[in-house]
Amino acid sequence: MSAAILTDADEFERQARKLTDDAWLAGNWEARFHAEDRAEELREDARNIRARVKSSIEHIRNYYGLALRVGLDVKHEGRPGVIVGFSGQYVEVQIEGDDHTTTCHATAEMEYPPGTRVGPDPDERFAHLVQTTA
Repeated sequence: MSAAILTDADEFERQARKLTDDAWLAGNWEARFHAEDRAEELREDARNIRARVKSSIEHIRNYYGLALRVGLDVKHEGRPGVIVGFSGQYVEVQIEGDDHTTTCHATAEMEYPPGTRVGPDPDERFAHLVQTTA
């Protein structure tokens, strides 16, 4: 899942609204139905994207005891950055000075600000992997 995935969801919804608005300006019922069907497909794609992101955030919280969100300041390998997306147990981080995002495992070489840690429950196996900065 790319860092721009939530932007993609917003764009799908924008396209769906435009299709719906344009469809009602058309006098042809068949064109309206086709536009409404396509708009619903776009809305479903946007819902699926958001559901995958939510699932990733919940997975990271449940397994690693981390309450993460887009926009959270973090460090990866000691370099400051900000979380811009999620994919499974991976976090998309925009490292300061880099032109691209870096896909990082939630516990590998990551440092989080105080208060990010909410665990180690329910899975204490990963508690030792999570670092927070003081």
